Amino acid sequence: MNVPAVLPPTPADAAEDARRPARRPWLQALALLGVCVVAEAASGVLLGAATALGREPGASLMLLIGSFAAVAVVVLLAPWVVRRLTGEPTVLLSRPGALGELAAGLVMGTVLITMVFAVLALAGAYRVTDVGWSTGITVGLYTGLVAGFAEELLFRGVLFRLVEKRVGTLWSLAVSSLVFGLLHLANPDATLPGAVAIAAEAGILLAACYVLTRRLWFAIGVHAAWNFVQGGVFGSDVSGSGTGRGLLEGSFSGPVWLTGGDMGVEASVVAVLICLVAGAAVLAVARRRGLLLARAEAPGRRR
Repeated sequence: MNVPAVLPPTPADAAEDARRPARRPWLQALALLGVCVVAEAASGVLLGAATALGREPGASLMLLIGSFAAVAVVVLLAPWVVRRLTGEPTVLLSRPGALGELAAGLVMGTVLITMVFAVLALAGAYRVTDVGWSTGITVGLYTGLVAGFAEELLFRGVLFRLVEKRVGTLWSLAVSSLVFGLLHLANPDATLPGAVAIAAEAGILLAACYVLTRRLWFAIGVHAAWNFVQGGVFGSDVSGSGTGRGLLEGSFSGPVWLTGGDMGVEASVVAVLICLVAGAAVLAVARRRGLLLARAEAPGRRR
């Protein structure tokens, strides 16, 4: 397979933006953090309402509204905040070509997580025990959309992007991946090995997706599809959050290093290896396109 041919192109304005110094970076960081907090709060209120309601179809409706409330806050408020602070539009969530990048990300995320479950099934570590509607489907969609949009804005749109402008791509990749993984320790059933696995697989892959397009749409698609298909379809816990069954109810058996345990399959060595290969492939294409910044090239580095 020709890997570059199945990956989205890099918009010219986005590539140029990566080499420009960030204007008011600390204010940008604080303001966009605020956007993420608003998105999480708006969706969290409706998640609480769904939990209190506890019955269908009302619970699923609340979850759907909460999911799209978070999406709306990020997509509408983040560009406005950056434009107000810098006097310039941001390419992070610019619209031309957005649907193509988002679709490419959704396909990649779905394929990668399906490969993980296929390997686990072949190894006898995952078995489907039931199929049918479950609130876990809408919980999975909620987890996918809220994490996909809010976390990508925070970790790739703020942390990775602004650190990269100071120290270059590879150092920023290491810093943002480590922070991204360790913050998952706040989840109820999280483990340290699981957090390290997320740093290695998702932290690197999602940052690579951002580097390739220099916008968030591709990374959002990968993240959202990965979470939704993992929890909402295959019924695995997602990042130690205990989301339960989805369209499928699955039974896991085998050592924790293979199944991921309570952390979910993200902590499986299978997921780590598959995502590391995918992340390396995306980074290789980004390097071929000249999109990686060396430390000496970082536009915000003091000379």
